[in-house]
Amino acid sequence: MIASVILGLYLLGIISAKSAVPFLFVTGVLLIVAEFFLVGGIFAFNGVIALLIGYAIRSGTDEMFGLPIDWSLFFGIAFTEFAILLIAGYILLQYRKNKISTGPESMIGQKAAVIEWSGQSGRVRIQGEIWQAQSEKEMNLKENEKVTVESVNDLILKVKV
Repeated sequence: MIASVILGLYLLGIISAKSAVPFLFVTGVLLIVAEFFLVGGIFAFNGVIALLIGYAIRSGTDEMFGLPIDWSLFFGIAFTEFAILLIAGYILLQYRKNKISTGPESMIGQKAAVIEWSGQSGRVRIQGEIWQAQSEKEMNLKENEKVTVESVNDLILKVKV
């Protein structure tokens, strides 16, 4: 995508070939190096594209390895890539807004029914399961009284009234 921006600036005449080629080579190398740290393939793919476009501009032809270059194809790939990144980012943001729905962490904030309680600890029923529970302060709770789960440590729930 970065290579597409540099290529677009070059094709619009905003930057010269003397400027575009080093930008493309440096961008290509940096993207390939970034792939080592952020594995996924997209950085390496963009890095190779940047290097190839830089090579094509430097050679001064519209051919690469004897094959004609279709610049609209490069822009099409860049647009598609940008759209995929936007969609993936949107999905990721929507996913992060969802509450945890599985595992012990899903019980945080839910109500549990006391089975037995003595002082600062006892047993509670939540989601059809019986769990050991503790509270920070001593409480006098009766059977079936409701408590709220604050956190889960190992297999012990921390609760409050």
